Amino acid sequence: MLSIKNSIAALIVSTLLVTVSVCQAESDSSASAANVEMITIAEIFANKSALKGKMVRVKGKVVKVSRNIMKRNWIHITDGTGEKGSDKIIFRSKTQTAAVDSEVIAQGVVDTDLDFGYGYTYSVLVEDATFSQ
Repeated sequence: MLSIKNSIAALIVSTLLVTVSVCQAESDSSASAANVEMITIAEIFANKSALKGKMVRVKGKVVKVSRNIMKRNWIHITDGTGEKGSDKIIFRSKTQTAAVDSEVIAQGVVDTDLDFGYGYTYSVLVEDATFSQ
């Protein structure tokens, strides 16, 4: 009987430790998201390998919006940096969008070398995007 009580107590402690760890991780990620420095589109393309999986913020103009493509909104943004082929970047979001010709601050996580098939390949996309004015 004592071993059952010890097992239950160990399970409860383990569950609490996991919960605390997840809450701490969520807290850390939201704090770091608020402190992400602005970066240019040219810098993202130039440093795409180092930025993969990292949060970035870009201030730019929305030049195209494609809604509900593969269950995401695809927002194309330019900031005047970069050369042809690396002068605009796509931010994807499940829920948020932005208006064409609006100036926004876009934030999300960099992903690289994506191939969606049928010739749709992207050297850089920014996922889980949010937009503000």
